[in-house]
Amino acid sequence: MKCKNLIIWLLYLFLLVPSAYSITLQELIDSYNFGYNDGTLNINQFSDYMLDSNSNGQNDTLIINITVNSTYTAFFEVYFDLSEESGTLSNRINQSISSGISNVNISFDTRLLTKNKYNYSVRIYNTTNILVFSKYNIETNTYSGFGNGTNINRITDENLNSNHIRINLTLNVSQNQDANITAYLKFNETIISATKQVTLSSGLQTISLDFDNETIKSTHYTGNFTLDSVLIGRKLIKPSYSTSIYNYEDFAKTSYFRNYSSTGIDTNANNLSEFLEVNFTVAVKSTNTYEIQAEMYDQFNNFVKNLSASQSLSIGNQTVSIRINGSDIYAAKISGPYILSVTRLIENGNITDKQFEPHTITNLTYTDFERPPLPDLKLNMTVIFNQTTNQSNVTIKLNNTGESTAFNVFLDVFNNETFSAINSTVILNVNESQIYNFIVSNTSNITLFTAIADFDNLVDESNESNNIVQNTPPTIVSLAIESITAMYTNGTLKIFEFVILNDGDTAVTDVQWWFDTNDSYIINSTSNISSLAVNERAFVYVQYNFSDEGSYNIRANATGLSQSTIISSSLSSSIGVGDLAITSFDDVNTDVAKVIFEIQAKNNLESNITNVNWSLTTGNNGIINSTSQFASIQPNETIFIFVKYDYGASGTYSLVATVTNQTYSDSKTLNLDIKHLEAFNLSIVNESGNKRIFEFVIKNNLNINLTGVNWSLNTNNSNIINSTISSILQPSEQMFIYIDYNFTASGTYNVNATARNNSLTDSRNLTITI
Repeated sequence: MKCKNLIIWLLYLFLLVPSAYSITLQELIDSYNFGYNDGTLNINQFSDYMLDSNSNGQNDTLIINITVNSTYTAFFEVYFDLSEESGTLSNRINQSISSGISNVNISFDTRLLTKNKYNYSVRIYNTTNILVFSKYNIETNTYSGFGNGTNINRITDENLNSNHIRINLTLNVSQNQDANITAYLKFNETIISATKQVTLSSGLQTISLDFDNETIKSTHYTGNFTLDSVLIGRKLIKPSYSTSIYNYEDFAKTSYFRNYSSTGIDTNANNLSEFLEVNFTVAVKSTNTYEIQAEMYDQFNNFVKNLSASQSLSIGNQTVSIRINGSDIYAAKISGPYILSVTRLIENGNITDKQFEPHTITNLTYTDFERPPLPDLKLNMTVIFNQTTNQSNVTIKLNNTGESTAFNVFLDVFNNETFSAINSTVILNVNESQIYNFIVSNTSNITLFTAIADFDNLVDESNESNNIVQNTPPTIVSLAIESITAMYTNGTLKIFEFVILNDGDTAVTDVQWWFDTNDSYIINSTSNISSLAVNERAFVYVQYNFSDEGSYNIRANATGLSQSTIISSSLSSSIGVGDLAITSFDDVNTDVAKVIFEIQAKNNLESNITNVNWSLTTGNNGIINSTSQFASIQPNETIFIFVKYDYGASGTYSLVATVTNQTYSDSKTLNLDIKHLEAFNLSIVNESGNKRIFEFVIKNNLNINLTGVNWSLNTNNSNIINSTISSILQPSEQMFIYIDYNFTASGTYNVNATARNNSLTDSRNLTITI
């Protein structure tokens, strides 16, 4: 797999290489090292040479030598593979290789060689047949003048009375031997062969190999054959010889398939074929009863149908037609084109002709054929909503209104909220129905329910359009206050705009409104808006002079009528009234006694306010003043002021924040409680009967150690539980306290947890019921 992925990567890389490099894909692959080494051994040197083993003055043996450096002594299986165009010449040796440096030699008979230079590979396996070393694309030296065995000097071919095609090979035989000679004829990427056992004598010798008439007939080929290769003993020669033109029909002595055709038969002109007709043209050589067999597949080798017919045929070209029911092809649900993968012509129980993939049925697929009787699944739904319980009673009826039984029907039901369910029916006969009922909680009168039969389309139906049903939620009647905006400000005088929107599904009539100023005054509409269409807006403008400066939570409300239903909507908004106002003053961060305060001040005027200063009275006789002014604050702009102050000790402080520009000013107070020893999170973590287990946390908020820390829990059940030891808490350290107490009686108790040391204390209360 790794090698395959690497080759794919190299192919991708090859496509990116500019053509100017003139590198072939094979050269690119050959340039990569696919070798392997597990560390057991390594080959330090590769060498090769030729020798004359019989001292006749001509080299006849190729020797390949490798120098091996092994980490241990053991027997190894060493393979040498020479790359030939026709395949691979391999040899192997099983040899004990000692720890350290060893030599391994292997020999090849040059009579099997066809090239002057080879690439070879070495593979070494251990005694458990596991690869420990491999290396590829090692080149030999270039050799010439060696004994390369028997060769072909001349090739001819001839027709022997249409009984055989004869291939004549004139051989230059290098030595006397008995050998099998096989000739391979190639046509249309198919090969036929003929073999003959002969005795070869040194010198020139002609050998003839005959391809019989039945073999030639079986090719169903007319044209030149290519003599692709000749195997002489173990030596494979690639002559690339082309024969004369031959017609298979000239050699046929027995009946054979001559032609094929196919078509769809539409008997009722509805554009759907009732039959697929396949025509087999047979050249009949003797009058007899013949059987035709064929197998039909798609192009992905999925089986579709077997074809067969028996018929008495007389001599000559005869056509046998086989019809397949279109509904059978449709039922297979396999798309075309279709292929006759194999055809057989049988006479007297013997196969006289056979062809593989002789015919393709194009332009037809299963949807082009008549359907068999099919089921038809149809759904009906009723939904009843209970306003008291907010439950929906959903009833679904699944019917089979088709012409055949439906099997394994799944029903999916869900709504547009969180409900979903899946049910199934194993068998649903024709005109049979199945009732499903669901009680769904937490719904409303506008919840949308959907039911789908056969969601995954596993059931083939005559009508797929009626497999889904939804309830029809009631019309939505609604009003909305879309916005409230201050359009004009002059001191305490403001003009507001608010927008009423019909965001429902139907018109709303008799719309009236009121506006609450949050200043002990409500403004009511004096005339109704007669009608608001769907998505129509009404713009309302209100003027009011507030009694004082400050923050107000104003509110607009609208009420209308639709389909005898009264509907209303409201919207609130916080506004600032006046000139320069502090809208927020808070402590946003506390680190022991260091506190960061945030002051927000807003310009409520329609013009800029300039030269604004601020100050903070800390509550411990300290005052912090701004060191620079805000040069200008624009209308409705809010400024943010952050002040950091270190109190240095715990306590309760009353602070005052002030903003001013001499003309306008505002102040706001804040009470601050700083705790160095803090008790918090008093809670119950377990309860059983009258027994309770309490938890609370004690924390040191100082940046120094707190010593002598202890605690108490007042159960208010005539029992106070005190700590038995004092503790030391480091800065920011927390101590978790767990107390188990069994109350003596039922009732309500105000439990108090207190943390203290010599000078600091803090407590928390929790009311519980037993």
